[in-house]
Amino acid sequence: MKLVVPMKRVGGHHPPEYTARAVGIGLGWAFTPLVGAQMITVLLTWIIAKRFKWEFSLIVAAAWTWITNVATLVPSYYLFYVTGEFFLGRGAQATDYDQFALQYESEAAATAASWWDSVLGFAGMMSSWGQSMLIGCIPYAIIFGLLGYKLSLMFVVRHRAAKKERQAQRRKRRLEAVKETVASTLDARGQSNYGALRNEQ
Repeated sequence: MKLVVPMKRVGGHHPPEYTARAVGIGLGWAFTPLVGAQMITVLLTWIIAKRFKWEFSLIVAAAWTWITNVATLVPSYYLFYVTGEFFLGRGAQATDYDQFALQYESEAAATAASWWDSVLGFAGMMSSWGQSMLIGCIPYAIIFGLLGYKLSLMFVVRHRAAKKERQAQRRKRRLEAVKETVASTLDARGQSNYGALRNEQ
């Protein structure tokens, strides 16, 4: 729900594609082994896209990168790794999940002392599994990016159409209320004038 709210509120004066592109780009970067740096990659994409007049909502795109986060990091990395190993013809040699998770957690704990140690740890991990993860993430980034674009475009179009319909209904009700008020006022005045005329007679 927290990811849907920005889609409703951001870019109301832009075409629906403005928001849909943001969701697609956010999801595309979310399904890469760059957890922790994905918002930076979204920002760089936004800067480059803006130069080519291909704009999207930076806020929405950044929000959707959080589909993959610290809680889902190890499972998503392992998915990328296994997929990459399969594409490289080494599927049978892939490390099992428990061993992968244990090795990742041990490396993460060893490099948690400072930011630089974390960078070195990430570089070491990428040297071990990086090729497989980078190759393995490609189909997920493309599929979920395109799927996110299509579904969010449908959602935004329908949401705006429903919003216009609700606004039209509210205007109609207000107009009817005004008409009823005017009619009742005229009736009251007519009855008052008729009463005054009878009294004169």
